[in-house]
Amino acid sequence: MTIGTKGRWVVGVVVLLAGVTWATGATVFGVGTSSAAAGAAIQHIPAEYLPQFTADGKLRRPEGWEGWVLAGTSMGLTYNEPREAPKPGDPPGMFLNVYVQPWAYDRFLDEGEFPEETMFILSMSEPVRKADPARGGFYQGPIQLMEVHLKQEGLHESGWAFYGFGGGADAVDKFPDTAPCYSCHADHGDFDHAFVQFYPKIRERLGMEPPAEDGE
Repeated sequence: MTIGTKGRWVVGVVVLLAGVTWATGATVFGVGTSSAAAGAAIQHIPAEYLPQFTADGKLRRPEGWEGWVLAGTSMGLTYNEPREAPKPGDPPGMFLNVYVQPWAYDRFLDEGEFPEETMFILSMSEPVRKADPARGGFYQGPIQLMEVHLKQEGLHESGWAFYGFGGGADAVDKFPDTAPCYSCHADHGDFDHAFVQFYPKIRERLGMEPPAEDGE
């Protein structure tokens, strides 16, 4: 998932809280959790809320994630110094939304830890304007890219792995261990390799203050 230097962004955030009633008896897909208790809890989570893999270890594209909990959203969030400022009236960049499974979100609020098989999904879409009846501002166009940040033992020494879905790929390999997203999350993620500083309710649960703007 794309990352940047902590405290250099102004982030607009919207949070959706979801209440979910879980069905029981679902089959477990993917790699097991690190404890028997966690494994038993996972068994009661519908398969569509868990990572699923092909026989050769590729992550299948998650389905239905648009209905998961919206942890945070931003526009034009970048992790490098911009080459130039946007022209007056132009958008600052793409819309970026981050989603997480409802069961993982609820577990985090209860326990203060991200459970195994947590998936953060980052969706990226171009800003669009001048559609009736709007006379100003921007709205989200079609989704261009989607990335997954998966917490699962055995995939990377950090305990997390990154996957990118562009185009119509149904299953993909994880990013190489040398990809910069791993070190950036390790250096700048405020909690457990995640950029929780930009997710209001998660940040609140951890007792964290919002990230400061430059110069503060």
